[in-house]
Amino acid sequence: MNDTQQKTNINAATGVARQAFFFPDQEAIIYGEKTYSYAQLADSVRSMARLLLAQGVKENDRVAYLGLNSFTFLEGMLASWWIGAVYVPLNFRLAPGEVAGLLTRSAPKVLLVEPTHQDVIDAMADLDQLATATTMVMIDDDPQVPLNGGLPEHYQLLGPLRAAAQDTELGEALERHEADLAMLMFTSGTTGSPKGVQLTHGNVWWNSVNVDSLVDTRRGDTNLAVAPLFHIGGLNALTIRSLVRGGRTVIRRNFDPRQVLRDIEQYQVNQAFLVPAMLGAMQQTDEFEQYEISSLRALICAGAPVPPILLSQYQHKGVDVQQAWGLTETAPFATYLPRELTHAKPGSCGMPMPYTEVRIVDPVSLEEVAEDGQTGEMWVKGPNVTSGYWEDQEATRAAFHEGWFRSGDIGYKDADGYLYIVDRLKDMIISGGENIYPAEVERALTGFPGLTDIAVVGVPDEKWGERVVAVISCKPGMNPSVEEIRAYAESHLARYKLPKEIVVTEDVPRNGAGKLDKVAIRSLVSTR
Repeated sequence: MNDTQQKTNINAATGVARQAFFFPDQEAIIYGEKTYSYAQLADSVRSMARLLLAQGVKENDRVAYLGLNSFTFLEGMLASWWIGAVYVPLNFRLAPGEVAGLLTRSAPKVLLVEPTHQDVIDAMADLDQLATATTMVMIDDDPQVPLNGGLPEHYQLLGPLRAAAQDTELGEALERHEADLAMLMFTSGTTGSPKGVQLTHGNVWWNSVNVDSLVDTRRGDTNLAVAPLFHIGGLNALTIRSLVRGGRTVIRRNFDPRQVLRDIEQYQVNQAFLVPAMLGAMQQTDEFEQYEISSLRALICAGAPVPPILLSQYQHKGVDVQQAWGLTETAPFATYLPRELTHAKPGSCGMPMPYTEVRIVDPVSLEEVAEDGQTGEMWVKGPNVTSGYWEDQEATRAAFHEGWFRSGDIGYKDADGYLYIVDRLKDMIISGGENIYPAEVERALTGFPGLTDIAVVGVPDEKWGERVVAVISCKPGMNPSVEEIRAYAESHLARYKLPKEIVVTEDVPRNGAGKLDKVAIRSLVSTR
């Protein structure tokens, strides 16, 4: 773009401030027992922004958050954007060593921590080093997360810091444009090593444009934020754009299937992002038939294909489940199946989003697949696609080819142009909407006493989509239980990554090159 051309300010913090100016009394967020108007939200964001400035946060510095879904999560994000900082939402399920690695990589100037996760930080081996480089702020003003006991020296309390910073000069929210970095969202690479997905304000904004171009979302809608906000689906599928557009968002700290059903009826929820495991859990409750949920006009489901029986069960309740596909790197949606096609194209993840291109490519020849129904890797291009990985040029180069992002997912296109996911080029396991990488689990278990070899695969699971299975071989006389395996790995891995079952075999199948033969391993698991 020529320097003389005008750039458009697309900062979501500016959008919230605009709503607060023109519609100050409109409800913005419901969290716990409290309802925040847009004026109250904007005032709170300004207050947090002053705190960040007082702690020395400058433009492009990082601000991290560790905790469950909360008002403070969104307040911290919008305040970071107000002053041009980069938000780093951390996976609240990670083990201390995993969190330490992400903090080392992102080097935040400020870390907001809920009391629920104080033990995670306190268990980090390099805590003193972190406390020297990062202001560690304990959230003490959330009634749903009371402080437990005394506060270690390396923390400061949010409330006093906020009060002390209120005389700090603060202007209007900084202008942010398409190339400006908004978030780092950490995911795992094919080897399980963390990669920080760089999402710009342009990525965030263009996803909103895509959603509002295809999905039946309306001004004044009520959005339910119950999927983890540290995931791009929970955060940017609907929640950010709902705040900018003047909608009302109900925040729940975590997923409770009965609470979700109650919320949909009580608040007449119109929009929600959920994963198939959540839909299944809701349907299996005794209350599923009891609650009126037909207000749910825009129910977007991603993370795994939705079983046809589940589509029918929700159709019976007057709700059409709308399937989509994407990744953190696509912020999140690359495709979407419109509501009216839910049952005409069951199993499809839909069409490319209006401002996003998707092509099917042979992963070996890198030639586009010409025939309908022929599988290949799904490549994506568009303004919603990440600019690359944080401080990792090698991973960035590997992920892109001539401007196209290589998703690592295998799919195909039918004769009508609708897309379907059939497998993953990478060996990623998706369990309950969470991405799990076998190599990471394998490495964590390698040191288990008596273990001689290990392979980790995912197998179909009615509740979670997939579950983690470890295939192991051991020294003679050894026959460990799954409980022992899980206990060993618990300090190294988040609980959702731990194997739910094990298969003990004399030899773990490997190919002639010595690499794990995942086809033979899956066959071994399925035929046992």
